[in-house]
Amino acid sequence: MNARVIKEPRGFLKFIKFVLAIFAFATTAGYATYSTYRVACSTQNITLKYDFSYPFRLDVATVKRHVCPNATNTTGPDYGSAFGNYAAPSQFYVFVGVMAFLYCIAAVVLYVFFDHIYSENSKVRIGDFVATAIFALLWLIASAAWAQGLTELKIYSNPREFFDVIQDCQCVKNVCNSKYCTVIKEGDFATLNVSIIFGFLNMVVWGTGLWFSFKETPWFKRSDPDTYATQQPSATTPTQQIPGSDIPGSGM
Repeated sequence: MNARVIKEPRGFLKFIKFVLAIFAFATTAGYATYSTYRVACSTQNITLKYDFSYPFRLDVATVKRHVCPNATNTTGPDYGSAFGNYAAPSQFYVFVGVMAFLYCIAAVVLYVFFDHIYSENSKVRIGDFVATAIFALLWLIASAAWAQGLTELKIYSNPREFFDVIQDCQCVKNVCNSKYCTVIKEGDFATLNVSIIFGFLNMVVWGTGLWFSFKETPWFKRSDPDTYATQQPSATTPTQQIPGSDIPGSGM
């Protein structure tokens, strides 16, 4: 057991990556919010609530089309749906976070309890370096994709975007009722904004860890003359003979 590795860059950075990965996927998975809007009917104002949550399949959530009671112009189905499905970027982002979280646990266990395997087997050290590079790239892709998905989610989750689905907000016989459909509250995206920040922080930390993982590989030790020289066996200095010492009878 080598607990001192936690104080080394490779161990300490894994702990930071572990914490950042938790914050990244925890601020996204299981997140839910809602928006509210009001439809002004002829006899009363009706307030409706629109719920949406991870993985943010807006096109699956139903929107009531016929809101006003006793309306005479009700045609078509009673429910419609909003536009947009952001399950792919949000779920991929959470997947990368969970996998990074599990890899950090496995790496720390390897460093602490099986340090002799890590130190003696160069393939293990190279594998750690390659995995670090892959996760740095995955965090970049996942964070960028989720940032774009969140931008569109903010737009299409706004009730104004599906007012045209609600028949009581549409124009009927050249009479437009859209002014009677108003947004009361938009969804709260503060936590999801924080998740994007944690995603790019993960990318930076994993990218920084590449240097320390590379230093553990044989590639770095071959490219560093000082390190490589200390690992080479020292040449044996030949024994110098005194001239004339091998001549018979020269001794007293």
